[in-house]
Amino acid sequence: MIDNFDDIRPYNDREAQEVFNRVSRDPLFQVLIEHFYPKTSFEQKAQEFRELKSILEFHIKFAHHISRSLLAMTGNEVRLEGAGLLSHEKAYGFISNHRDIVMDAVILQTYLYESIQQLMEISFGSNLMISPFLVDLGKLCKMYKTDRGNTQRELLQKSIRLSQYLKHINVDKNTSFWIAQRNGRTKNGIDKTDQGVVKMLSLNDRHNLVEHFSKLNITPIAVSYQYEPCDYLKVRELYLKQKFGVYHKTPNEDYFSIIYGIMQYKGNICLRITPPITIETIQMLPTNEADLCTSFTQIIDQQIFNAYQLWDTNYMAYDLLKKGQKYADYYTKEQFIEFKRYIREQLNKVKDIDDYETLERMFLELYANPVITSGAPYGHLG
Repeated sequence: MIDNFDDIRPYNDREAQEVFNRVSRDPLFQVLIEHFYPKTSFEQKAQEFRELKSILEFHIKFAHHISRSLLAMTGNEVRLEGAGLLSHEKAYGFISNHRDIVMDAVILQTYLYESIQQLMEISFGSNLMISPFLVDLGKLCKMYKTDRGNTQRELLQKSIRLSQYLKHINVDKNTSFWIAQRNGRTKNGIDKTDQGVVKMLSLNDRHNLVEHFSKLNITPIAVSYQYEPCDYLKVRELYLKQKFGVYHKTPNEDYFSIIYGIMQYKGNICLRITPPITIETIQMLPTNEADLCTSFTQIIDQQIFNAYQLWDTNYMAYDLLKKGQKYADYYTKEQFIEFKRYIREQLNKVKDIDDYETLERMFLELYANPVITSGAPYGHLG
């Protein structure tokens, strides 16, 4: 029996016809259209949406316009680099650092479409499937479902199935995929790959990992924002988790983080595609499965660290944290004053924690840690 991965995969063109009709009648769709197409009547756009014939047409006529509008509205200079390393004839397994729930992948999707006319599939955590509208929109945007399960046994079973699916779309269907380097966004500014992601990818062919990983064309991605999406929310969560050992999200917290992360001003943005990890590199790694996965994870980390674009905010945070002026050449006095004002403004949004000193330190670490992990400035733009 052929496994169609119906519980994981995005919508196909046949299914999309019904979804276009359903989405066009959702009240949230009207909010979306009126925001991104202010000069066009909603009724006209809704009719155009219902007349779409394919997922590709949806991306060309709607998704790409909205993505570009978002970048124009919430970003300043947007630098997209590395497409010259890719071929439109090949599929890639993109592993990215994770700074924003939605925008990390949206930016890459936009860049791939514009540069090599490719659309990739994007991981979509089951915890984010919080409304029928978001599920429909996500699956139209070529998002596949990732689910951790409730027990270790379920986790293993779901990981094996996800590994099979990613190999299926990447190798059998020649379609690229995007997956974050870790479960959840970084909260402390250190972009470390969870080795569990690499182990999950290995589960489909554990007996020939060198060939398996080389076929997946694993390609690390580094994305950075001058102003970290959801910065004060990340610091609040990290503070509470460290204080109480566990963090419990409120019912609508993921939804708020999605919207706030999308709409927050981000300043300058850089997405850098790094070279795909070649079979020659993989052949040099240890042959033991566990050691190979560890070394492979370290390669992903190093490429992301090296490619991460540092901004004036990173340098200022480092100097504030260390109470020095090591990177004073990378920002002006006016920028320094403005950044301190920005920190106060963001942390004042945290109403339920009366420990400003610790919050400020953690906020600075979120911005400063990329300076430490990168080792040196890389093509400063800020």
